[in-house]
Amino acid sequence: MKLRFGKLKSLVTLTAFVLAAITMASFIPTGNLASYSGTVKPMEFYFHYSDIPVSVAGLQTKYFINTTRFFRFSTVEEAYANSFYKPIGLPKIDIDFYLYPNLAGPVTFNGLWQVFIWVNASAYKPATFSLHFQEIAVGGRVLWDSGVLNPTITSSIGAYVGVPIYCYNLTVSLVHTFNSDTSLLVEVEVNAGSSADTRIWYDSPLFPSKAILPAEDYARPAWVKTCSVDNSETNLFYYNASQSERVVIVRANVTDPFGGYDIYKVNITIVDPEGNLVIDNEDMTRASDGLWFIKYSNVYEMNWSYPTTALVGNYTVIVSVIDNNGLYHYNDAGIYYPFVEEETHTFTMGIIVYYDPSFLITDDVGEPLPNAQVYITWRNGTTDILPRYTATNGFINLSQVPAGNYGFTVLWKDLIVKQITIHVDSNGPYTIKTQVFQLTVNVFGNDGSIIHGAYVIIYTQSGVGYGLDLTDSAGKAIFKLPSGTYRIEAYYATDYWLTTIKSSATEQATVSASTSKNLILKDYPPAIWSTTGFWILIITIMIAIVIAICAFLITLRKRTHM
Repeated sequence: MKLRFGKLKSLVTLTAFVLAAITMASFIPTGNLASYSGTVKPMEFYFHYSDIPVSVAGLQTKYFINTTRFFRFSTVEEAYANSFYKPIGLPKIDIDFYLYPNLAGPVTFNGLWQVFIWVNASAYKPATFSLHFQEIAVGGRVLWDSGVLNPTITSSIGAYVGVPIYCYNLTVSLVHTFNSDTSLLVEVEVNAGSSADTRIWYDSPLFPSKAILPAEDYARPAWVKTCSVDNSETNLFYYNASQSERVVIVRANVTDPFGGYDIYKVNITIVDPEGNLVIDNEDMTRASDGLWFIKYSNVYEMNWSYPTTALVGNYTVIVSVIDNNGLYHYNDAGIYYPFVEEETHTFTMGIIVYYDPSFLITDDVGEPLPNAQVYITWRNGTTDILPRYTATNGFINLSQVPAGNYGFTVLWKDLIVKQITIHVDSNGPYTIKTQVFQLTVNVFGNDGSIIHGAYVIIYTQSGVGYGLDLTDSAGKAIFKLPSGTYRIEAYYATDYWLTTIKSSATEQATVSASTSKNLILKDYPPAIWSTTGFWILIITIMIAIVIAICAFLITLRKRTHM
C-alpha cells in the first residue's frame, strides 16, 4: 500500500468538504429489515488506524477493521490530515485493511459483500473501483483468494469522483467460510487517472468507511444452565430452603467468532409460573478472565436470591446477547433487532423434602468398617471441622437434611481411603465401599498345626503399629488395612511338655486388595526330647522299670529259699 498525506489547503475547501459530507449523507445506501431475514446478518466492520502496529496475517500493520465505532479522527482537520492521498501524476490509490483481532471461531460470509468508502478528488472525473479479499493464516499463508473483483458501484454520482466527499458502496456477491485464527484482508483500489489527486477518508464519525459482510455466524448464547450454591448443575430449587441456599446461579456460554470484544451486553429475564418478571432484563456479568477479549467462548452469570414467597412451578430463563452491531443499530434506529440472539432455559421451584439418611461404610469385601473417621461436605460447600465416627455396625446417620449432593471423605488409620459425592434423595441406606482391605494372617506350627492364641502385630514400614490381635481357633487373625506394605510379626508362648516355649515369626506383605499371609513358627513345636516333660516321663518309666525288676528279683529270691 502506497500512502501519502497531503497538507491542509484552505479553510474554504474544508468547509466545502463538510457541507458536502452533510449533504450527501442522505445518499448513503442503507439496508432495510428485509435484508435481515433468515440466518444471515449484515455485520459492519469499520476501518481504523492505530499508532502502535498490530501483528496480523504474518505482518504488522496500523490499518485494521473490527466491529467497533471507536473512531480516531473526530474532526474534519484530523480526518483530512490522516486520509489516504494520491497526488496528481499517479493513476490510482489502493488501501489494505486487515480484520483484527484474528477470528476467534469459524464464520461464513454468504451473500452481498459491501465496502463503503468515502472518496473525493480535485476534479470531477470518471473512476474505476476494484475489490480484493483474502483469508490469511497467522503466519502469513494465504488460504483463500477472491481475485480482483469489479464491484457494483452505488453512489449519488455513480462511478465518478469529485471535489465533494462522496460515499461509494462497492458490492460483490461471494460465499466463503473462514477458519478460526485467520484474518480477512480487504483491499480497495480507486483509479481516477493521473490528472487529479484522490483521497480516501476513514476512521472518523464524519467519514465512517466500513465493510458490511453477510455473516451466518455471530454472537449467540450456546447454552444456558442453572446451578445451586455448591456450583452443581441442577434444574430443581426449593422455596423453603435455607436462606444461604435460596440462590439460583444462571450461567450462559456466549460464543462469538469475532471475539469477546464484539459482545456489547448479555441480558437475562426470568419469568415465574404466572408470567411475572422476577428478573427483568438485567445485565449478566462475564465470569471468564484472561484473554476474554479475543476468546471465542465466554461464560456470563447472574445470581438470583429468591424469597420464601417464590411461586412453586416452572420458571423460564431468557438470555439475550447483543453484539456491537446491535448497539450501533439501536443508536441509529432505536431497536437491537436483528443483532440480538436469545436462548431459553427452564428450571423448577419445588418444596424441599427432608430426609434421615444412613450411610454404611464398608471395607472392600463389604464388611462394616467400625470407628472410621468421616468428614462430610455439605450442599453449601462447607466441610466438617471435626470428624464423625462410624458405629460398630459401620453406620453413620444424618437427620433432617434436604435432598442434594453430599461429599464424604473417609479416613482409616489416618489415611484417606475414599472420597465420594452421593446424591441424597431418600433415607437410604447408602453404601460407601472404601479402599480398606482385609489381611488374613494364618499362623502355623512347623508341623503344620494350627496355632490358637498367637499374638499377631502389624507394623508400617516406618515402624508404626497398625494392629494387634490373637489368632482364633482356626489360627487366623484378620486386620483391616489401607493400601501399603506392612511388616507382620507373630509371637506365641505356651507350656509344652512341662517346658515354657516361646516362638516368633516375621513376614512382609504388600496389600492392595484383600489377601492372606501364612506365618510359620519354626521353633514350635520343639523336638519332644528337648522338653522337661519328656525326660520326666522317661525317668519315671525307668524308675518304674527298676522297681519292677527289683520286685521281681526279691520275689524270685524268696521262692528260692523256701
